[in-house]
Amino acid sequence: MFVYQVFFYLSHPQDRRRLYYVGLLLFLILKNTASGFFPDPNLSSPPMVVQYAIAYGMGFLMGAYFPYYFYKAFDLTRLRWHALYGVPLFILLPFAVIFPGKFIFDGDIDKAINYGMVIPAGYALVLLYTIQQSIQAKYRKDIQDRRFFEVTAVYMAVIPWASLPFFAFFRIHQVPEALLTNIGFIVITILFMRRSIQESRDEYDRLSKLAGGDGQVSLSKLDLIDQMVKHLQSSEISPSQRFEINLNTVGLTTREKEIVRLIKVGKTYKVIADELFISERTVSKHVQNIFEKLGVSNRVELLNRLDIWESG
Repeated sequence: MFVYQVFFYLSHPQDRRRLYYVGLLLFLILKNTASGFFPDPNLSSPPMVVQYAIAYGMGFLMGAYFPYYFYKAFDLTRLRWHALYGVPLFILLPFAVIFPGKFIFDGDIDKAINYGMVIPAGYALVLLYTIQQSIQAKYRKDIQDRRFFEVTAVYMAVIPWASLPFFAFFRIHQVPEALLTNIGFIVITILFMRRSIQESRDEYDRLSKLAGGDGQVSLSKLDLIDQMVKHLQSSEISPSQRFEINLNTVGLTTREKEIVRLIKVGKTYKVIADELFISERTVSKHVQNIFEKLGVSNRVELLNRLDIWESG
């Protein structure tokens, strides 16, 4: 699964959401591998403190990644501080400093675990609450949006990951811990695949309509492209259709396309941010990425480029 997703991302580098999902896969593999090997008292090397550090450390890294995943994959801008600063300060740093320091000072692995997990366990509760509030804030105007149910389901799936400090603190056996975290990952994978399939179908339907096809499965992608070129060269296509065709052939992400459409109707960055439930700063960042991809420097050039872009 990991190798397939990496190759798929390399062939579709504009799909940033897939990149963040590859990160989830990587951390899950590392965590399960480390937990499978360590700690093992029958091993003379590495020392037990190193074995515990590897076993728990990989779990902490996986747990520390999910706020960043929510922040980037679902554009929950309220999580930015936690994803970039809070997690390193209150999860990774206490574990990296207190755990080995306490073990070296006392030589007691249980005390080291207890002291090293207190701050991360408490902060995990803060993270879970903050993510839940961020989801509600983003979708408060339209809880019927399918993305609300998707992100809520993902949130429920990662609760075991956020609970890893509790598993460590209360000495929960590795079997139920691994079972819960892996079930959560399976849920995320199913949701991710479902979303990818739906987006592919939506894109196919859109191309079929723009190309003048009947939308049947027998229409291949090459047929669609050929029909699109013919329409572009004819006078039958409307300016709005030409704009939409161009918009879907320049390698923009779904979010970037949404922003371009709102720019086209004259919306300001602030209005766009309100309608998409993101920050104005995030809108500006997306616009800069759009400008770079299309080789333009302002909104007028952007719209002119998409209006006159020729397929050849």
